[in-house]
Amino acid sequence: MNKLITISSALFAVTAVKAQTPNIVFILADDLGYGDISAFNPESKIHTPNIDKLAGHGIAFTDAHASSALSTPSRYSLLTGRYPWRTKLKRGGLNGDSPAMIDPERRTIAQMFSANGYNTACIGKWHLGWDWGYTDNGRSMKDIDFSLPIKNGPTDRGFDYYFGIPASLDISPYVYVENNKATSIPDHVIEPQKKNLALLMHGGMAGADFKPEECFPNIIRHSLNYINEQKGSKKPFFLYLPITAPHTPILPSKEFQGKTSIGPYGDFVVMIDDMVRQIVETLKKNKQLDNTIIVFASDNGCAAYIGVKDMERQGHFPSYIYKGYKSDIYEGGHRIPLIVSWKGKYGKETNNSLVSLIDFYATFAEMLNHNLETEEAVDSYSMWPILSKKGTSTRKDLVHEAGEGYLSLRTSQLKLVFYGGSGGWTYPVKPVDVAKFPPMQLFDIVKDPSEKENIIGDKRYENEVKEMKRTMKKYLEEGRSTPGEKVSNDTENSWNQVKIFMQEEE
Repeated sequence: MNKLITISSALFAVTAVKAQTPNIVFILADDLGYGDISAFNPESKIHTPNIDKLAGHGIAFTDAHASSALSTPSRYSLLTGRYPWRTKLKRGGLNGDSPAMIDPERRTIAQMFSANGYNTACIGKWHLGWDWGYTDNGRSMKDIDFSLPIKNGPTDRGFDYYFGIPASLDISPYVYVENNKATSIPDHVIEPQKKNLALLMHGGMAGADFKPEECFPNIIRHSLNYINEQKGSKKPFFLYLPITAPHTPILPSKEFQGKTSIGPYGDFVVMIDDMVRQIVETLKKNKQLDNTIIVFASDNGCAAYIGVKDMERQGHFPSYIYKGYKSDIYEGGHRIPLIVSWKGKYGKETNNSLVSLIDFYATFAEMLNHNLETEEAVDSYSMWPILSKKGTSTRKDLVHEAGEGYLSLRTSQLKLVFYGGSGGWTYPVKPVDVAKFPPMQLFDIVKDPSEKENIIGDKRYENEVKEMKRTMKKYLEEGRSTPGEKVSNDTENSWNQVKIFMQEEE
C-alpha cells in the first residue's frame, strides 16, 4: 500500500509540472562582439537601444559562450546540443557547396520543437552544408544544377519553412534558397573583393535576384512576414533567425549609413538593432509579445579583420575587456552577448552563470517536458531553472574550440587551454611563434578575465589542472559531457590538439 502511494505521489509530481509553450524568436547575429552592445559595454561607441530594451525585460548573461569561435561549428552545437569537435569537422568551417554536416539520424532542436506541436522556420544563413543537385557525374560548384531541389537542408532537419543563403554573405554560390529550391538560376558573377577586408567577397556565381546589399533587408522582411503569418495559428512557433550581419561584406542600408562615429561596422550593428525594434513592434501589434521568448545572441566574437584596430583607437572595443577575436581560443573569440527576454516575466536582470548556446536544446526540452533520448543533446545543460526562476544550471564546466580546432576546458574559475597559441588568427599563430611559449595555458578567469597571465606552471593549481585533464579525457572518450550512457563520436578519439595530455593521463 505504501509503495502504491509512493508511485502515485511520484506520478503526481511529474504531471504537476505543466509544460510551457511560448513562441520562440531566436536571433543569432554573425560575428557580433560582446562589446558591440551597449547593454554589455557601457563604453560602446554603438548605441543599441532596442537590444538594450530586450535586456530591460530579460536576463543578460555575462558569462555566455558559443561552443566555437567560428560560425559553422557554433551553429552545429546550437541546433544539436552537441560539441562540434565530435564530428568529422575538426577545424574551420564549411563552404557554400559543402555536403550536409548534421547526420540525418541526429535529432535537431527544430525536430524537437516540431514533435512538441510547434510550427518551425529558419530564415537567414544556414552554413551547415546541404546536398546540391548536380549534373551527370559532376561534383564541383560549376556542376551544380540550380533547378534541382537541395537535399538534407533545413526542411529535412525539422524546419517547416526556410529562406536564406547557403553560407556566409561573402561565400559563393550567392543564391537564395526557399524551402528546398533556389529562387533563381545564377546568371552573373560577383567579382572577388579582398583589398578592403570590410567589403570582403570571395567571388563567384550569383543568382539573378541576388544583390549582396539586399540580403540582410530580405532576411528582415521574410522574418516579419513569417511572424505575421503565425498570428492566426493555433500552434506556437519557433523562428530561428541566423542573420548575416555584421559579418563581411559590411553593407548597412543607406538610411543607417553615418549613424555612428566609428564607420560602416557600427552602422551595420545599428541596423541589427533596428531589426530588433521591428520584430518587437510586430509581435506587440499582433498581441504575440507577452507569449514570446526572444533570444538575442552571436555565433562567435567580432572578426579582427574588419578594422578592429581603427575602432579601438576611437575608443570602441568589440571584445570589451576580453583578449582575442573571432577564431581565437581566448575569450574574445567565443564569449558572446546573450539576452533571453520575456516581457512580463522578467525585469532587468543580470546572470553570471557559465552558459553556452549549446544549452538551449536542453533548456527548451525541459520547458516542454520533453525527455531527451540517449544520443540527444549530449552536451547540453538546461538553463530552464534560471529562466523559470526555480534554480540554477547544473553546468560545472564548458569546452571551447578555436578556429583551428584546439580545445580548452573552462570551470567557474579556471580555463585550461590545451595548446600554446591562440588557435585562431591572433598572435601567436605561426608554429615558430607558438614554440616560444609553454605547450599549454592556464588562466584564472575570475581574477584575470583579460587572460594577461599564463599561470600553467603555478604549483598551487597542480591538482586542478590534473582534474581538468581527466575531465577532458572523459568527455572525449564517453562521447558526451552530460550524465548518461556512453555514446560514440563520429570519429576516433584522436585529436592532435589534446595528444599531450591524453598521453600524460594514460
